[in-house]
Amino acid sequence: MSFKPIFLSLCCSAALVVASGAEPLGLGESLRLGLKNHPDLLAADSSLKVRVAETLAFSEMPNPRLEAEFRALTDKPAIELKLMQPLRRSYFGLRQNYAVAERAAAQADARAIIVGVLNDVFARHAAVWAAQARREVFSESVADLASLRPQLARAVDAGQASAVDLALLDAQSARLAAEMAAVEPERLAAVAALARRIGRKDDFQVEVPVLIPVPASSIALERFATTRTPLRTALLARETAARARLRVALDDRLGPMEAGVIAEHDTDRGESVIGIGFNIDLPFWNRNEAAIATAEAQLSGTQADLLVSQPERIAAIVRLRHRAAVAAESAAREYQENVLPAYATALVKAREALERAQADPGQIERVITLLGEARLRALELRVAAMEARSELENALGGRIEEALSHNQR
Repeated sequence: MSFKPIFLSLCCSAALVVASGAEPLGLGESLRLGLKNHPDLLAADSSLKVRVAETLAFSEMPNPRLEAEFRALTDKPAIELKLMQPLRRSYFGLRQNYAVAERAAAQADARAIIVGVLNDVFARHAAVWAAQARREVFSESVADLASLRPQLARAVDAGQASAVDLALLDAQSARLAAEMAAVEPERLAAVAALARRIGRKDDFQVEVPVLIPVPASSIALERFATTRTPLRTALLARETAARARLRVALDDRLGPMEAGVIAEHDTDRGESVIGIGFNIDLPFWNRNEAAIATAEAQLSGTQADLLVSQPERIAAIVRLRHRAAVAAESAAREYQENVLPAYATALVKAREALERAQADPGQIERVITLLGEARLRALELRVAAMEARSELENALGGRIEEALSHNQR
């Protein structure tokens, strides 16, 4: 079995994937496109319009009703007119107050969704990059083994190495090449998930997410999370709207009524009579209990959400997530800066020893394998650091950059 055709074929296919697309997509551009095309934002925009329209319907004053009756059953025909206005006590201010509060809550909910959208796009962008990076790791290991093969083949011809070693190297190379090819479905799935959120329709590459380090202290993050987080602001707006809705329900306990002017004209005598009339639903069987119970349940739900989002609890969660993110970043940095260079140095020394016939080719193959495993582990730790950062920003209710810039104002 020849390894060289396999390696060249995979390298050419990878190069075609990169060359066929445009420039790699940066994280900033992913976020910008996500804010424009993310399905959750589009749904939130529709929901906002519906909620605003519902508040208009809820706060509108009903039109007056005009009734006209002409009676001519006797020799004294008469015309009766009624102009009646449907009324509820809540029409005098409370419904309008609720409409204002509900519109504010709808807008706050729409703003709060932006945080989740940014976090979702970041996670999907990172997933695409992780798949690309895994493919690159396998490619580097394949290239390392390919560079070893000529030396090992010469050693076999010279009787200094076993043909078994050469066969094992070819088998290991084929396995890594197959692993590299197996990453492609994962990458395409990640690209499809990101493309759905940012409105792209083609295959594309992404750049490595460039992020500022998680700050050493969580104080600024806690302050932002407990005072400026869009999620808590939205919950407070929902509570205000729920209280306003409950006041409307309580104010309408007596039910609807109508009041207006009644006019009757006797055409035979030419006389007119004008009076005032009203009708009211007598509250015998209910006093709007169903609407009141519904409003109380909605208020209770918003208060429960606020209880979970108390500043002390939010701050505690942010502190824990911050510690996890800092630890994950530290572990990834330690592996990248210390472990990988050590293995790379070991490979260089092993190659130099092989050139002097002071090392066994099998030992170099072992070093290459260990270096490949270390690269994969470094990638896993870097992805874990990104995931920990994402969890921190979820708890924070905003991006770390936003929180730090707000603290500097």
